[in-house]
Amino acid sequence: MGDLNYRDAAWLGIVVGSMVAVMATFIAIFLSGLDSPEVMSSLRSGLVAGLAATVVVTTFAYYRLRETSRPGRDPEAIREQEVTKVRAILAIIEERVSDSGRGTWTVEEQVRRDRGVLVVDLHGLDAPSAAALTDRLLERRSDLGRLKLVTGRGEDTHPGSADPGIRPAVMQRLKVGAQSAEWQVIQKSSSVTLRPMGRAPTSKQWLGRFVVFVVPMTGAMTLAFRDLAGTGMEMQGMTFGAAAGLLMTTLLSGYRDRSA
Repeated sequence: MGDLNYRDAAWLGIVVGSMVAVMATFIAIFLSGLDSPEVMSSLRSGLVAGLAATVVVTTFAYYRLRETSRPGRDPEAIREQEVTKVRAILAIIEERVSDSGRGTWTVEEQVRRDRGVLVVDLHGLDAPSAAALTDRLLERRSDLGRLKLVTGRGEDTHPGSADPGIRPAVMQRLKVGAQSAEWQVIQKSSSVTLRPMGRAPTSKQWLGRFVVFVVPMTGAMTLAFRDLAGTGMEMQGMTFGAAAGLLMTTLLSGYRDRSA
């Protein structure tokens, strides 16, 4: 979410809310009976459910953006500094490749940011160098966040393919050290993403989030379930909605920071 802005967060809430509104409307129509459906009542229930979903999603997105933003600093400059840091960490691998005389691999070309994600492209390395690079990343885990390693498919399909030994070498190292480094390994056909497992919030952070979330989320859920409960069951619906809102607030307040 760090690459989103407040406008994107608002649109995210609207889109999710619209989807919930449509689904809730159809469910309410089916529950009222297809022979004589209560269209207007179902539409109202769907709109209320959609509005509640919009409030919940937008509140969380806005707070998350505010929490991850760094006042007084240029986000683009921060991203560039992160790229520079990774290049400095992996400079030793560039020297290794240069000294071996087995090819060219430079941090300037192979370490970059792609759609907001730091990418380390291993094309041009041999298997031992790829293993050394992975070990280097594990050693410097405290200085790194989310990373994507482009390994290739492990098959020599054409002249431009990566060394087929790269992917097995990388996966072997990650199998041993990723968990202790608190990295979640997400495998794709030609890449491996290292996602931080995240830090649990402190008691102060949890309380601050709870205070921010509790009113909009509990209020939205209470009103939504009051309307969904129907005539004569408003109080039961409000009680259930309030309980659901408190539970959701408690769970959201405890989310882990996966940015580092």
